[in-house]
Amino acid sequence: MHAQPRVSVVVPVRDDPRLSACLEALSRQSYPAELVEVIVADNGDDPAVRALVDAQPGVRYVAEPEGGSYTARNAAVLVSTGEVLAFTDADCLPEPQWLTHAVRALADGADIVAGRVRVYARDAARPHPVEAYELVHAFPQETYVSRSGASVTANMCTTRAAFDAAGPFRSELLSGADIEWAQRANGLGLRTVYCAHAVVHHPARDSYAALRTKLRRVIAGRHERNVLDGHDAPPPWPAPRALVPPLGAVRRARQAPQLPTARARAAFLVGEVYHRYVAAWVATELAFRDRLRRRRARAAAPG
Repeated sequence: MHAQPRVSVVVPVRDDPRLSACLEALSRQSYPAELVEVIVADNGDDPAVRALVDAQPGVRYVAEPEGGSYTARNAAVLVSTGEVLAFTDADCLPEPQWLTHAVRALADGADIVAGRVRVYARDAARPHPVEAYELVHAFPQETYVSRSGASVTANMCTTRAAFDAAGPFRSELLSGADIEWAQRANGLGLRTVYCAHAVVHHPARDSYAALRTKLRRVIAGRHERNVLDGHDAPPPWPAPRALVPPLGAVRRARQAPQLPTARARAAFLVGEVYHRYVAAWVATELAFRDRLRRRRARAAAPG
């Protein structure tokens, strides 16, 4: 890889007005601007996205109305020209040194760089319970890397050689295809490192509805990946421990530096309880519906 390789930054978007702030943050990168191309992969149908991109120098537009965000990322990679591929999301705000630190980690021998995702709330002293939960738990990139070499595409950089070796994101997955991609790459001997200095900021989800939507997508996505990998067993029922109150949340609330006030710590406790039992309910609902579907299919089968 060249000492200062050309970088293609891939940003998928679906009708998200926060793209403007993301592009502004990308325009302030310390990495040489002449070596950076930003590609917005439009997965929605808002004409304002194309207008915004057309008004930004150095930003390219690709339309991919089919599939989900991983289909859009693949479409952007296909038209990219960089030796390095950097992924972030339309609701993220990369720090000015983001690309500089990530490229340096690649030059030092990494194949994949998982950067830090710093989650923020609208008001850290008075967060919604879901915001408080996400301030502590969302996007634990260092843990993902240490446990399975994985990374989320809110903040992931890799070489084109590594991406070509591992292949594209599995576009049939609507959730977790970034984790699956990194694990697939690791299985080929490619190495993921965590870089705490390559930072993007990501807003915390701020409503119960947003957290429910995420849980449905993530839990269904795990089962979907198992099926695509040839494991067609029904999704599991929640383990008994999923129904045990999260008593450890009290200790976590006291120790978390992201929760600076008593109100924030109380909100976190509410968020922990909500997450625990809604996750159990979503898993139960998925397991029940899948078994019902299988039963009906058997009943309808001839003979």
